[in-house]
Amino acid sequence: MGLMDQLRWWLYEPSVRGLDVDDEKFLEVHAAILREKTLLRSAFETFYRDMGTLCDRFLASPGTEIELGTGAGFFKSMRPGLVTSDIRKGLNIDLVLDAQNMALPEASVRCIYAINVFHHLPDPDLFFAELCRVVRPGGGCILIEPHGGLGSALLHRYLHSDEIFDAAAPNWKTANIRGPLSGANQALAHIVFERDLNQFNARYGDRIEITYRGYCLNALRYLCSGGLNFRQLLPSASEPVLVGLESMGRSLARYWSLHQIIVMRRR
Repeated sequence: MGLMDQLRWWLYEPSVRGLDVDDEKFLEVHAAILREKTLLRSAFETFYRDMGTLCDRFLASPGTEIELGTGAGFFKSMRPGLVTSDIRKGLNIDLVLDAQNMALPEASVRCIYAINVFHHLPDPDLFFAELCRVVRPGGGCILIEPHGGLGSALLHRYLHSDEIFDAAAPNWKTANIRGPLSGANQALAHIVFERDLNQFNARYGDRIEITYRGYCLNALRYLCSGGLNFRQLLPSASEPVLVGLESMGRSLARYWSLHQIIVMRRR
């Protein structure tokens, strides 16, 4: 076992060690971790508030709001009309849904939300085709994905052993995806919406417009909480200080944020 593997093993939450990330038990373990970690819940509350605010700002169309890949999340507690979904069944999952083949009526959806889901899709073109089919004109999709900045890229590249961060991948498809959480390329949003933006616009620009791209101001809380898989590094009482530091660094978020947020609107 190399030095990085030893460090990663030590940092893992004890309840996560040895578990297959594609095992359904992972949902239960993550749900327990999310309940217990104040810093992590605070970071997710920022994700959820930002997504709801951006939906109300940019997506005027009526219709259903659906969260893809809900997992152990609690977005519905903050946005009660939301329909939760995942690729597999779970305690708080309203609908089993495949993002690349959605069992939804045409033009029925106002907004599709997804946190760290997009990079787990083997073929993003299938997802975009489904967006064009199920989302109403004026509705859209809000993605939160790993940011492609230097610090974020390094962290995402070396922290996880079951995913990669390869910004040089030659195309959008990821052949190594083996299950719901394994084999993904965390750089996919960077590739599609930054490196290959002209290609995206050429394929979908007549139907989908990118109306907003920004950075999530919760990286210190997310990192210090250890996320869903690693040990918490600072006490929960540090939350107000971390929130203050994140707010002070707003203008430089592109350099330190771990996640980007992308809003797409159906023309």
